[in-house]
Amino acid sequence: MRFLLGLLIISTSCYSFKGISIDPEIKYFSIENIEDQSGSAPANYPIDFELALSNKIRRESRLVLNKKTPDLKFKCTVAQYNVASSAPVEGRANAINRLTVTLNVECLNLLNEKNNWTKSFSRYEDFDANQSLSEVQFKLLEKINKLLLDDIFNAAFSNW
Repeated sequence: MRFLLGLLIISTSCYSFKGISIDPEIKYFSIENIEDQSGSAPANYPIDFELALSNKIRRESRLVLNKKTPDLKFKCTVAQYNVASSAPVEGRANAINRLTVTLNVECLNLLNEKNNWTKSFSRYEDFDANQSLSEVQFKLLEKINKLLLDDIFNAAFSNW
């Protein structure tokens, strides 16, 4: 009987074995269309990132996407998307370039306003200056986006 009671308590609490914490009242989430305020991200980047964030939340939590009546709403903007020299060397302008992506994220908990937050998340990847951004952009964004998605997910659902 104690085992069943323990199992019931575990299954009804807001904690999961993945280390995430979601209020049991929260069932639905939405992500507003992501805006590119940087003016330099690829045209499809906001749409691609929105889809990736939605997929991560759906795969790694019990939440369901519901744009009409969400309990959690994410508002994201691409604040920075730029390439800069990060390692100049003698005789050359630079040896390594750095692609940096910064997202401003607002998470609105429509059931409990005290849990609202706004944060900025920034990640970068370096690449050889002999390569053009168009040659390496896809691979760089895969790495950067994975880190950004983890950062946003952890900020929203980990209460460590």
